[in-house]
Amino acid sequence: MKLFILALVITNLGVMTAWAHSDDKVSQQKNSEHVQPNVIIIYADDLGIMDTGIYGARQYDTPNINGLASSGVSFTQAYANAANCAPSRASLMTGLTPAEHGILTVGSSARGESKYRKLIPVPNITELDSSLTTVADLFKQQGYSTAVIGKWHLGKVSPVEYGFDYANAASHLGHPPSYFYPYSKRKRELIGLKGEGRSNEFLSDRITREATQYIAQQQKPFLLYLPFYAVHTPIEAPEAWQQSHKKREQSGEIKSAAYAAMVSNLDNNVGKIIHQLEEQGLRDNTLVIFASDNGGYDPATSSLPFRGYKSSLFEGGIRVPLVLSWPTVLPTDSQNATPVQMSDLFAGFTQLLSSTSMLTKREVVEPSFTNDIISLAREGKEIRDRSLFWHAPVYIDQFGPYRGNPDYPYWKHTPGAAIRMGDYKLIHSDETGKQLLFNVVNDCSEQNNLTKQQPELAARMHEALLTWQDSVNAPRATEANPEYQAKNAIKLKSIYE
Repeated sequence: MKLFILALVITNLGVMTAWAHSDDKVSQQKNSEHVQPNVIIIYADDLGIMDTGIYGARQYDTPNINGLASSGVSFTQAYANAANCAPSRASLMTGLTPAEHGILTVGSSARGESKYRKLIPVPNITELDSSLTTVADLFKQQGYSTAVIGKWHLGKVSPVEYGFDYANAASHLGHPPSYFYPYSKRKRELIGLKGEGRSNEFLSDRITREATQYIAQQQKPFLLYLPFYAVHTPIEAPEAWQQSHKKREQSGEIKSAAYAAMVSNLDNNVGKIIHQLEEQGLRDNTLVIFASDNGGYDPATSSLPFRGYKSSLFEGGIRVPLVLSWPTVLPTDSQNATPVQMSDLFAGFTQLLSSTSMLTKREVVEPSFTNDIISLAREGKEIRDRSLFWHAPVYIDQFGPYRGNPDYPYWKHTPGAAIRMGDYKLIHSDETGKQLLFNVVNDCSEQNNLTKQQPELAARMHEALLTWQDSVNAPRATEANPEYQAKNAIKLKSIYE
C-alpha cells in the first residue's frame, strides 16, 4: 500500500464505530465516546514564521489564527522537512524525509547555469511514489471519508490514487496562474477545480467555500486536507483589500500591501472553517492543526529576526508555525518547545487511530514514541534533545535581480544538509565541505558561527548527520561538474559560507 500530512481537525477520539446521520451530530458530540474523530489539515503555502501573531509578531493582523493558537498548543520549535513546497508536502503526506521519499526540490535539481554549479546535483523526482502509505491511507483504512481541497503539487497523478476519495483544485501546479476567477492567465489554467465558480471570487475564498460545503455534507468521519495556495506567488489581491495596508507599505513597515491583504484573507478563511465546525456542532470535539510548508518569500515579507528565507536551510527558510487545537483533549493557550517536523504528525495519526479508548484531559497516556507530537501536546511534555535532519543535494537559483541587485552573488541554496541537535543546528555545505554551527535558541539570527569555539560539538553533529544519511540511504551530490568554471564562482557563491 502506501505512507503520509496540515491544519487538522480531529473530533473526539473513541471506539471506532459508525458515524451517525447529520441530524445527530450535536448529540454525538455530547456522547463523544462513540464518535470517531474527524481530521482537517489546514496547510498554508509560503507563510513565514513571522507572518502571524502566534509567536508575538506584529507584522500582520491574524486574529483568527491567533485565536486558534490560544485554543490549543503552539509548537515554538516547529520545522518543515524542506525549505520549499513539493518535498515538504511529500513529507507531510508520508511521514518520510526527502532523503527517503525522493522528492528533493521543486522541478529540476539543476537550476541555474551549469558553469556556476560546482557539483552535479542528485536528480529529482516530481511524482510521489504511489506505493508509499499516505496519511489519507491511514484514515481510509479506518473507514474515513478522505478529501483534499487545494494545492497538491506532488505530480500529475490524481490524489485519488493516494488514498483520497475526493479531490478539488488539487493541481500539480506549484501556484495558481491567478488568484482571480477563473484562476487562469494566458494559456495556463488551474486544473482540477470542481464546482460552480463566481465572478471575482478570490481563490482562497473559493477553496474555503468548497471545504465548508464538504464538511456540512459528510455523514461519516472524515479527513479533510486543506492546503491553501495562499500566500504563494503571484502576490495579488483586490485593490480594495490593499487600501488598509498601503500606508504601512509606503512607510516601509511592511514590504507589500498585496501580501498583507493575502495574509488577512487567509486568516479570515481559517475563521470560516472554525465557524463551520461550530455551526455543525463539531468544534469541541475537533482537533485543528495549522501550519505552513516552508519559510516566507523574502521579496514580499520579512522573517526577521530569523535569518534566511524560503529555499535556504537557515531558520527563516525552514522554521514554520504549528498549532494543534482540540478543545476537549488538548490544553489551551499552551506552548511546547519540543523540536518537531511536519513528518512527525504521521506518527501522531498512527497512534491516534490505533487507540481504542476515549481520550480526555483527565487521563494519562504515555506517548509510544518521541515523535508522536499529538500525545506530547496533550501531556504537555517536551523532548528538547531530539535530533532533526534536512537533506537537499540540489541547486536553487535566485529569480531575476535579487532585491534590485542584478549582480547578487549568492545562490538561494547549494547542495547541503543540516541537523538540529538540542539547541544547536549545523549546516553542511557539500560544495565546500565546510560547516556552520549555531545555537538557534539563543541566536535565531544565526550570526555567530560556533565551529571554531566548539569544534568537538561540530564534529559530533556532523558525524551524526552522516550516520543518519547512511541509515536512510540518502543520495548525495559528490560528483564534480566538468562544466563548472571556477573563475566565475565569485559571481554566484554558496550562501553557506
